[in-house]
Amino acid sequence: MARTFNYVFTEPANTSITVTTEDNPRSYTVDNGTFSGYRVTNISGTFNGRTITGPLASNNTTSSPNTLDNDSNGGVVDQAYNNVIWLSNSSGNGSYSFYGIDNRGLAFSTQGGADERVFSKNSSQDFYYDNSDPTDQNMTLQSSSAPCFASGTTIRTVRGDVTVEALQIGDRVVTASGEERPIRWIGHTKVACRHAVDRARLLPVRIAAHAFGEGRPARDLLVSPGHAICVDLLGEVLIPAIRLVNGTTVAQVEVAEVTYWHVELESHDILLAEGLPAESYLDMGNRAFFEVASIGLGPDAPAGRTTADFCRPFHEDGALVEAVRARLQARAGALGWRLVEAPMADLHLVVDGQTIHPDTDGLVARFILPAEARDVRLVSEVSVPAHVRPGTSDDRRLGVCLAGLTIDDGLTGARAIDLDDARLETGLHPLDTDGAALWRWTDGVTPLPASLWEGCRGTMFLRVSLAAPALPRWVAPQETVVELAAFRRRA
Repeated sequence: MARTFNYVFTEPANTSITVTTEDNPRSYTVDNGTFSGYRVTNISGTFNGRTITGPLASNNTTSSPNTLDNDSNGGVVDQAYNNVIWLSNSSGNGSYSFYGIDNRGLAFSTQGGADERVFSKNSSQDFYYDNSDPTDQNMTLQSSSAPCFASGTTIRTVRGDVTVEALQIGDRVVTASGEERPIRWIGHTKVACRHAVDRARLLPVRIAAHAFGEGRPARDLLVSPGHAICVDLLGEVLIPAIRLVNGTTVAQVEVAEVTYWHVELESHDILLAEGLPAESYLDMGNRAFFEVASIGLGPDAPAGRTTADFCRPFHEDGALVEAVRARLQARAGALGWRLVEAPMADLHLVVDGQTIHPDTDGLVARFILPAEARDVRLVSEVSVPAHVRPGTSDDRRLGVCLAGLTIDDGLTGARAIDLDDARLETGLHPLDTDGAALWRWTDGVTPLPASLWEGCRGTMFLRVSLAAPALPRWVAPQETVVELAAFRRRA
């Protein structure tokens, strides 16, 4: 007897999967343990608009979706996901991308990935569905773009500002309009960010204290990227926090994990989070994102509910969003942020734990290091074009713009390293060209493998030539104070 599992995704769009498996689970030994899976007999549907047929051939276009282990150094299996399917593209390569929600979510990936490892059984002839507690019911899943507050956020209530984790169903919140409304539902989930590849969908956005004005927010506020902030600009509108990131007072922050919460009222409204107007939860088919719900039944989401059902007009881009961004940047300047030019972006090496600074001449840096060095990283400050160049949407983190790398020990001869050398696997963006020249941006930390200088003896020189100055970067008010103090000491 076969089991059938049906899944519908709201993100990515045009994705619905039907998986048919054998009725009886099988147990397999993997790298760090065992897992139980149901052998897939058929897969059909669409993924991100592409037709899925299956099971596909076993020539590296599919692999077993067994246990995901976030410990890249081995050890015990520290994170097992149910319902994990590893689906690669037709050429068997690409970058790892999570579309699962939590350990009850369905995960898709293309083959590859730097930190996460998907273990499969020895034979690659079968395609497996891993679920220790399967259900035949349909599920609707949505990514972590669901709007949420991070733990510790205070919400305005009739009894004062209360941390979101201390709220209870029935508590009365005070909305931005001054109305008192009861909480209908509270949900939360813990999200692991450290090993996620699509981190922009997970990492919280920090809105600094007073970013929108005095007391707005009163303290730093952490929200999920998709959480809409209410802004008054010729009338109140809602804008996702991620669209307001500016590299200064609104920034995505690195965390290993975050617990996200949201609060639902009888209808969509504007809460006061740390004093800043921000949306309440609206069920758009993403309630399954929250793995733990408080006792109490949330209202059912109407089919087809969209941002058109929001309590205020919703904007993700356009002139209005740009105007709000400009206002935020002007406010950042008033708070002491400043844009500085640093053509070399504090370029330096970290060699076996020791920092080495270069001699420079224009856009050329020369480093002296021992040939026996093993752990070598090219490190610099980074800047995001969209944060420093109005009108651009390029959100890459750019370090320095490489034109060439050369190694010379004075004995075995100079070695030019191609910018697309296969040994330069991480820490670099794809190669760029204008047809006449080549260049490649770093992302701030670029490992240089020791094989690049294999055979060199004694002391060697690393010459780094830049194709263009690094982008300017924003300096925080406290950094400005430190720099001024250092200048005064030199004087």
